[in-house]
Amino acid sequence: MSTAPLLYELHDMARERGIDGYRRMSKDELWDVLESVPEGPTEIVSELRGGLGVLTIRGGRENRLSLEALESLADEVERLAADSDVRVVAIIGAGRRIFSGGADLESVGELDGAQVTGRGSRACDRIAAAPVPTVALLNGHAVGGAIDLALACDWRLAAPGIKLRFIHNELGYCPPWGGAQRLGRLLPAGVALRLFATCELISSDEARSLGIVDAVVPGDRLVDRAEALASRVERAGREAVAATKALLAPAAAVDEHEAAFARLWDAAKLEGK
Repeated sequence: MSTAPLLYELHDMARERGIDGYRRMSKDELWDVLESVPEGPTEIVSELRGGLGVLTIRGGRENRLSLEALESLADEVERLAADSDVRVVAIIGAGRRIFSGGADLESVGELDGAQVTGRGSRACDRIAAAPVPTVALLNGHAVGGAIDLALACDWRLAAPGIKLRFIHNELGYCPPWGGAQRLGRLLPAGVALRLFATCELISSDEARSLGIVDAVVPGDRLVDRAEALASRVERAGREAVAATKALLAPAAAVDEHEAAFARLWDAAKLEGK
């Protein structure tokens, strides 16, 4: 059973969808207006906050992910990561109620499975391969494919009270965009399977205890915490962080480790460090 949004959540929805005079409306009036205004496609909004690049998923009431939105998100992650001043990229959902409701099933309903998984997986792989650390700011609930997206990030911070819903198997398919493999690297295989097979709905605190979420942070402090992370990452060499991140990838081999270290070591010697 879903919970009706609170008045401030309706205000967030109205503001995101450009509805004038929403603060003067009653809750019932807001519902009527929101139902009558088309939600429109999900868009990705970019913002720079010093060394932190913030990407906001904004679309309708659930910030659902079409393949185009997911690919646009990957484009923006790569664009920000190419900026030498950006040290961390954060992804957050618009509003306060939901990070993302997962895949936009209406937009992909006519596509075959190979397109849905292929395009989405490549987009998540591009996010995972960004040379700077990425962090998913789970300011609201994350459902289905939104969990795949969050797992493609290096770190995850969650607001208190949000839920992660592993709905994939309930819908009759496995995680579309790499979520099973990535969760299996964080948790024992049996624990990861239980979350998917029982279609678990877990809280941010439960996700933190399992190690899926790195920290539980008040919702209005999530971006501040990400900014603090970026400030701390700025202490490290940008190329050193990129090389270390690449070496942590599952397919990284020993010779890659040695080549990366030797290149950075020799460059530091030339600079007199």
